[in-house]
Amino acid sequence: MNFRPESLPDIPHPANPERPELQRTAEEMVTEKIDALDIGLDVRRHPELRARLAEIASHFEDSLVMAKIIERLYGTLKKRLDLTDADPKRLMRAAVLHDIGKSGPAGAETAAHYAIRRLFIPPRKKFDPFKDGRAQKVSDFVAHQGFMRPEKLLADLLAAGIAPDQPMLDVWRRHAQWTYDILKPTVNGDIDEKTLYIAASHHLLENENPAGLNLMDVPTEAHILEVLEMSELLAAVDKYQALRERGGLKHEDALTQLEKTVSAKTDLPESLRSKMRTVIAVLKDSGESLEGLFGKK
Repeated sequence: MNFRPESLPDIPHPANPERPELQRTAEEMVTEKIDALDIGLDVRRHPELRARLAEIASHFEDSLVMAKIIERLYGTLKKRLDLTDADPKRLMRAAVLHDIGKSGPAGAETAAHYAIRRLFIPPRKKFDPFKDGRAQKVSDFVAHQGFMRPEKLLADLLAAGIAPDQPMLDVWRRHAQWTYDILKPTVNGDIDEKTLYIAASHHLLENENPAGLNLMDVPTEAHILEVLEMSELLAAVDKYQALRERGGLKHEDALTQLEKTVSAKTDLPESLRSKMRTVIAVLKDSGESLEGLFGKK
């Protein structure tokens, strides 16, 4: 009898004979976990998306936590932000899909896709993208993590247009563009254009804006304005979840860091910064209800 882990298994290199079985198991788990959320997203209709979600493993699990945070807070957020969606399902779908770009750029699977996914596996050794006042490079990260066959890894990355001397943080942030490119051809029904824009814009706080949303001159059209607001909402939840899970911070410390990030974003219009502060306030008041999603920190 095959052992079935509680969390998604990491999918090995395409040449590994265990890959097909682990891929199948992971895809089944993706389907089950999304079905359990009951958010109107049927990944059986999107086999490529299901495969890619399976391949990002722990990042998919993080996305589920984000969706559950949104589910718990949406009633309050809807009132405080005047959101028009009656329920949180669209925003939860965007949360589930937002990190799919960490599976690599759009297109058929190549050795480069596997190499890119290696860069997004949570580091075994803590890695600061800045050291001694300079941005660390892809080659620095590969060396620091002690990957096997680093020359082959760097060659495969170069084939995907990722040079060894590129700043590591820039590469990590590129996944937002890849999310946009992967999801755009699927827009129809359960993944509508609004969901696409929200999912792909979750790094607006870091100036990653693949959908080209106009941040400084906020449009008056209500549906575009709400996309911006919901994108910022997702960005805040994404940052909070990362600070808790990846950064190991307690609830209060994560919110303090998030507040500093928003305060530093003086290039955002005050209307959106105010919305972000509202999201932070709701997160702050909901610490007890969220704690079970993270375990002991």
